[in-house]
Amino acid sequence: MTLAKWASLFLSTIGLGMAAALAAGIAVFAFNPEVSAAGMRRVGIGYNLMQTLIVGALLGAFSHMGFFAYLVTNYFAQSIFRNRPIWLYIQVFLIVAVAFYSVALRVPPGGSVLPFLPLPLLVFAGAAFVTRWKVKETGARSLIPTLFFMTAVTLLEAVPALRQYNAFGTLMMVLPLFVCNAWQILRLHRVVKPSPAPGPERERPSAA
Repeated sequence: MTLAKWASLFLSTIGLGMAAALAAGIAVFAFNPEVSAAGMRRVGIGYNLMQTLIVGALLGAFSHMGFFAYLVTNYFAQSIFRNRPIWLYIQVFLIVAVAFYSVALRVPPGGSVLPFLPLPLLVFAGAAFVTRWKVKETGARSLIPTLFFMTAVTLLEAVPALRQYNAFGTLMMVLPLFVCNAWQILRLHRVVKPSPAPGPERERPSAA
């Protein structure tokens, strides 16, 4: 990976984080009864817009850090577990464990788990779509790693929002993280693809 490719991936991830945060902010503005345009002036709307874009940029940068942390972890895990299926089984276990943790983290003592199930299910459904796309472009070997990254890593990155017990706050964090993670994992095989080596001198055009 060249410095130019890394910079392009980093900046595009931040841009997508800002766009996704803006989309989530519009959804919160539209559906949250505690927020209304009547209660805000132009200055307030502009301030909230700027704050949303800053949060999106920070989440994009955070997603980028998590992405490279995953790549490093995956590299060392494959070095340690020479028998590759072992690492795949561990990733499957972690997907289930993190999904369970994301629900158990939010359920109050004696409360029902049903209101908290949609989040991991929606994340898994989105992860399955991204994984299918990735497998179509790179092959079946990327199935479990992509599903693990899009599910387990996204939910772990969103733990600060999950602790708030606020659906709109969770949306503001999970959506940008998911979009940024999807963009990076789908771009990975293109970014690390080596540039074509310079070949022989191009054939001169015919004079005919």
